[in-house]
Amino acid sequence: MRRSALAACSLALMASAVLGLPTTASAADSMLDASTITFDSAPNQKVFTTRKVSVPAGGGLGLYGKNTYSGITTATRLEFRVYRDDGADVTNQFNVNYLNDGDVINQRVPVSAAHSYYIWAKCVFILYNSFTSCDGTFTVSSWG
Repeated sequence: MRRSALAACSLALMASAVLGLPTTASAADSMLDASTITFDSAPNQKVFTTRKVSVPAGGGLGLYGKNTYSGITTATRLEFRVYRDDGADVTNQFNVNYLNDGDVINQRVPVSAAHSYYIWAKCVFILYNSFTSCDGTFTVSSWG
């Protein structure tokens, strides 16, 4: 019985690490809301925005993104910005502001005052031919 409990604990810790979740209990452990956009064979310069997601004071702002395009002779980039409801660009709170082919971002940052946030993202062809397109996804989430 003890071995299965340790295995379950190990799996939970691994899942937390993969999903970028904290491994200790806190007030920001529950997802409150999320909005996702998907690039599915999108053309060059195509722009998508998520809806606004409200994050409470003391909560967390989550950002997940993945560029799933994998061309052999082509390359795409998904550029993104994260905006607050007052118009402030808060993208600098995250490690990067674009994702090349195969790149992933999965981060959560603390929020001191309540605001709503959304993601603006754009498909950019770097090296392309007539078959190139953007594929990927972004999710903005609220944790509390």
